[in-house]
Amino acid sequence: MSPRLASRRITVVVTPTPGLDDAASRTALLTATARVLGMAPDGLRLGHEPGGRPLLTGLGDDVRVSLSHGRGVAALALTDLGPVGVDVEVPRPVAAQRLADRWFGGAEADWLRSRPGHARDLAFFWLWTHKEAMGKACGTGLARGGLERPGPLPRHWPPPYAPVHRLRPLSRPAGRPDRAGLAVAAPLVGPGAVLAVAALGPRACGAPVDVRLCPAPHGRSGSGRPAGGAGTEDACHAASARATHPSRRELPT
Repeated sequence: MSPRLASRRITVVVTPTPGLDDAASRTALLTATARVLGMAPDGLRLGHEPGGRPLLTGLGDDVRVSLSHGRGVAALALTDLGPVGVDVEVPRPVAAQRLADRWFGGAEADWLRSRPGHARDLAFFWLWTHKEAMGKACGTGLARGGLERPGPLPRHWPPPYAPVHRLRPLSRPAGRPDRAGLAVAAPLVGPGAVLAVAALGPRACGAPVDVRLCPAPHGRSGSGRPAGGAGTEDACHAASARATHPSRRELPT
C-alpha cells in the first residue's frame, strides 16, 4: 500500500476529459490522480488484469481500481478494501421509464414511475450508475443479469446531502451470491453529475469515500471551457456543490 493513499477508504478522482478518446481520458485521469497523491504522472500506469479488470501500477500490489469515462468527465476509484466499482454520468433527457420497464426489475421500474416527471431522468441515472458500479465491483459488468441486479431505492428524493459518505450494505436476495459483502455509496459531485461507488468484501461496509474534484490543467476542460473559477487552477479539492463537466454514455434502447 502506497503511503500516499489513505488506507481502508475509497478515494475517487473526478476530472474533465477531452471527449470520448479512451487514451486521452486515461491520460487525464492519471494526471489528476498523480496530483491528488502528490506524485509525478509518469509514476502511474493503467493496464488490465487477465480477466479484464483495470490495473494500476505504481501504488503497490494491494490497490484495486475502477474507472469510468464518457464524453467530458471521468472518474477513477482507488482502494485497498478489495474489488471496487465506480460509474459517473451527467443526467440528460432519456426515455427513462421505457428503459427502466425494459431493463430494470419491477420494483425499480415502479419506484421510477412514482418520481415526478421532471425528476425521472435524474432518478434513472441514480439507478444506472449504481448498477454499473456494482457490476464492476462484482467483475461481471452489466452482463449476466447485471441490469436486473437490485440497487438502493431512496425513500426520500432527492437523497439528502451528507458531508461524510460511507459505503452502505445491500441486502442479499436469495439466489444472488454476488451481493455478499457488497456495499454502495453515491457521493455528491455537483448538480451536473451523478456518481456511484461500490465495493465488495468484508471491510467494505462503513468505509468512507473521499471524492476529489480536479479541474483540467490551467483551468481548461477538454472542450475548451473554463473548468473552475479563480484559484482553482491545478488544485484538486474535496467534492462540494461544484458541477463537473458533461458526460455521455450510450444506453441500451
